[in-house]
Amino acid sequence: SEFVMAVAVALIGRDNSRLYTRVTEREKDDYEVQMFIHCTLDIVEDKLSKATELYLGLLTSNHKYKSFGFVANTGVKLILVLSLANTTLKDTDMRAHFKRFHLLYTNCLSNPFYELGKPLKSRALDDASADLFRSTPAE
Repeated sequence: SEFVMAVAVALIGRDNSRLYTRVTEREKDDYEVQMFIHCTLDIVEDKLSKATELYLGLLTSNHKYKSFGFVANTGVKLILVLSLANTTLKDTDMRAHFKRFHLLYTNCLSNPFYELGKPLKSRALDDASADLFRSTPAE
């Protein structure tokens, strides 16, 4: 059977506006993923008050998904949604993925045509998302 690394990736502004969201092809019409991301935001706010580092770790899970979070020092939140069945990604992997997305996000900010707070259009972010969504054989 096929195994998908990640289901969705989202970058959320400090005002909770959606800066960038990508969902796997298989789940793209599933409203449940969008709702899950939305519900995760409340948990991010709660975790932020107790956080001692930018990586927030596992935020929440339901019957289908689990989410992990990272907050940039600018207040931008990065959320990664995985299938609940995904047990192969370790904490160190998650940190590496978030570091990569954070770097790509900062690159977007240095684009003179990017208007702060507006949704991001970035081939580099799209490619990084596609890498995360790439299916690998289940172990």
